[in-house]
Amino acid sequence: MKHRIAIFSNGYNGSITLKAIEGIKRYAAVKDFDTHFYIGFAASNEKPTFNVGQFNIYQLAKLEQYDGLIVFSGILNNPELAEHSCRTAKEKGLPVVSIGMPFEGIPNVDINNEDGMRDLVEHLITVHDVKRVVYIGGTKDHVDTIERYNVVCEVMQKYGLTLDDKDVYYGNWVNETAIDIARQLSNAPEGLPDAIICANDIMALAVSCELRDLGYELPEDVIITGFDNIGEGRVSYPAMTTVDQDYITVGYNACKILYDEIEGTDNENLTSVASKLVVGESCGCNCEANSPYDIGRRNYCRNIHAKSKQADFFNRFMRTERTKILESKDYDDMKQSLRDFYTVNHEYIGEDYYIMLNKDYYDDLASPDEEVLKNCYDTNFDIAVALSKGKISEEGIDVNLKIPGFIKQEGEQHIYFFYPLHNEQYNYGYVVFRDGTYIIDEAFRIYEYLEKLEHSFMELRINMRLEMVNKELRFLYDKDPMTGLYNRFCFVSHAVPIVEESKEHGNTAMIMFADINHMKKINDRYGHVFGDRAINIVADAIKRCIGDDNAIGIRYGGDEFLVIAANATKEYAEKFERDMIAFIDRENNLGINPFKFSISVGYVLTDPASSKSVNDYVEEADVMMYEIKNEYHKTHPGLN
Repeated sequence: MKHRIAIFSNGYNGSITLKAIEGIKRYAAVKDFDTHFYIGFAASNEKPTFNVGQFNIYQLAKLEQYDGLIVFSGILNNPELAEHSCRTAKEKGLPVVSIGMPFEGIPNVDINNEDGMRDLVEHLITVHDVKRVVYIGGTKDHVDTIERYNVVCEVMQKYGLTLDDKDVYYGNWVNETAIDIARQLSNAPEGLPDAIICANDIMALAVSCELRDLGYELPEDVIITGFDNIGEGRVSYPAMTTVDQDYITVGYNACKILYDEIEGTDNENLTSVASKLVVGESCGCNCEANSPYDIGRRNYCRNIHAKSKQADFFNRFMRTERTKILESKDYDDMKQSLRDFYTVNHEYIGEDYYIMLNKDYYDDLASPDEEVLKNCYDTNFDIAVALSKGKISEEGIDVNLKIPGFIKQEGEQHIYFFYPLHNEQYNYGYVVFRDGTYIIDEAFRIYEYLEKLEHSFMELRINMRLEMVNKELRFLYDKDPMTGLYNRFCFVSHAVPIVEESKEHGNTAMIMFADINHMKKINDRYGHVFGDRAINIVADAIKRCIGDDNAIGIRYGGDEFLVIAANATKEYAEKFERDMIAFIDRENNLGINPFKFSISVGYVLTDPASSKSVNDYVEEADVMMYEIKNEYHKTHPGLN
């Protein structure tokens, strides 16, 4: 036996994965095996090409190198791929278990969703006298959507009630669509229903937030329930009434079935795991002071400052990481820079971390992605970073495997997480974490981290390609195509000379940072189209304020902007900030966007007599801006 199993899962269901891991750990301790999680972030609201790049991570697993495979079929967001993965394993003679979706001839562990959903609907009708219900399912043809819908209809019929077709919606499991449905319900002539039953907590929380923003009181005006019992639902207000799927038992049972098959023993009837109703506050129950939810929120609030600071430090870690990548001259320089950086800074990624890259992607700069990356994961990968026990070392990597498998240590059980790196459908690498880290355990941190890392690696390639052309062509690439501002690549060539020239003449220069407040909420609630619109409005404000001044505006990051102005005074800086904010306010008042937004601004003036570098001043302005931003978020927790 190889003492390792592979698991295919979806990163958007991180709470489910983390629960299942607890059960897997318990069984791994019995059988002494390592677990390799291959995780993509495919979703129904993403572009098909993006999803392909996420799905490709499952091709990385060389199944013959494992004792067995477990597929989280119900959350993979691609039933055909889930079944294909199961059948491929079976054809190779590899024991395989499906979780959440039954396929003929494939052992399956399922959760009896009917039990929990039935208890939930019964509770709403018998305890809260609910008569009219709106049901928001996930994707229309998903087995969970259909199963939960059928239970709602069944229980309502039992009490002489009917779920009308007009009261059935499909939220595709995501925030954006659920928010649109909430708006439709608020504008409906018949008014809100007695209860809105959502097929998952993510949609339920989105509906709750939107209705509160529209002025409704919950649960007084409408009851909202979810499904999954995720952490955010427990600390929200009101805490979500939901259904808990016992994924700890699911994880344990899936491993037991797998190893029973490996060892040729008869397994027990472990294929169905019960779900249970979790009565929160969103239905009107458990609202008394000192309830478990009330206590839970207080404990959450006690730690909110520490969490906020940790998030700030993590954001700075990502910005520094990005700088290390983008300031590299070439691929080898980037590798060495990252290795030096991670040796000192690995609090967030853990002591065992690996970056595997297709070196051809950086050697063959002239070829398009579709050509140089056509073999996807069926190629050799370079070990760009191998961090083992906090030090750069390839110790523990099994060199006989085509992918970096890991040598099993007897009596130790570890979990490895494999995530794809890609540009749309073209994959150029992947990263691996061992065991739990901050960015895996903290909701959505891993997605944010990977997204920024991907952009940095792709921008490095762009930077290297720019070095292939002459200075005139390179100048054309200095502009950010979306905003018309300069991009970060031109910082050294354009921004630094402005500051140095001011210093030579004994004058001060202005370095100003601006960042959009609640950018993630804009993207989550209204989509990236409106997020891009907000970015362009800020860019237009900067360009208008610069005018003919000896200054430049830079789109420094996704929603971060940097302004450098020569021979500037405090009065100039304050007027620039006022004019920029006034421009944004005028755009807000036009009512074209469905939201009003603001920016946080921090600036410093250079000292001609100081020995500080331009980067030192940029760091000071960055810190000042984030202090202002943190204060703003404390007093303005939501969008306008």
